[in-house]
Amino acid sequence: MSELVQSVYSGVLYGSVYGLMALGLTVIWGAMRLLNLAHGSLYLVGGYVAWTVVNQLSLPLEAAVPLAIAGAALTGLIMYGVFIRPLVGRPGWDSATLIATVGVGIAIEAAALLVYGPRVKDFPRIIDGSFIVENVLVTHHGLLVIGIAAVCLVGVNTYMRASRRGMAIRAVSQDVDAAKLMGIPIDVTFAIVIGLSAALAGLAGVLLSATFYLSPTSGFAPMILAVVVTILGGLGSIKGTIVAAYSIGVIESFVNVYAGPSWGLPVLFGTMIVVLTVRPNGLFGVGEARRL
Repeated sequence: MSELVQSVYSGVLYGSVYGLMALGLTVIWGAMRLLNLAHGSLYLVGGYVAWTVVNQLSLPLEAAVPLAIAGAALTGLIMYGVFIRPLVGRPGWDSATLIATVGVGIAIEAAALLVYGPRVKDFPRIIDGSFIVENVLVTHHGLLVIGIAAVCLVGVNTYMRASRRGMAIRAVSQDVDAAKLMGIPIDVTFAIVIGLSAALAGLAGVLLSATFYLSPTSGFAPMILAVVVTILGGLGSIKGTIVAAYSIGVIESFVNVYAGPSWGLPVLFGTMIVVLTVRPNGLFGVGEARRL
């Protein structure tokens, strides 16, 4: 019984982590057809801003969280204004922006290494405490991560479908030229998408740094898993991201518990290959016809 409880709890926790990271990538791809490979570095910005606020400015963690989210969002907006916006719409802009985001990610990681050094930082949990269920340790921080991820996933999906700005983003994702003719400000819409995605990455950086670790390279692994989730769920599909994140999390957790941690990644990527063989656009991918 304890193995089942461990598998379910860890699976939901892993799924929440993957979903929180992948959501930002999904929103950007759905609206702009841009794969932001600086997403892991924006995760770092959130983590390091929160660490600085707590350890250097001696402010409470409750104040560090919104500052970390704002810092990541601001970094994302600067990245868009300086490196991405001048390239949008030009011939080959999709490849150029991909390279630009790689460069921004490398620059942010290098800056973090120079400023904070290579050592792993000790990051406090937002909520301390834990309890035992069937010999399985369940932490309050883990439950907080699950709760916040669920709120973000449902909230962003609702925002895209129920708000005027969300509908404008969906219109831009379907046809940029038609959206322009309808008076939708494309630059503003793209900036909102980038800022929202970066804010989600910054929030993930704060929550997950306390769960795992914080170092100049700690954003790479979450970003790779987020890319896997985004592709498996269907590029640009928020619903697909939600389903894929929790499916992958549960599968990986059950494999780790019953077969051993060494089988986790092979089974994960094997599952992705099988799914993409049957459905090349992912679980809920719709090709180029409709996004978000």
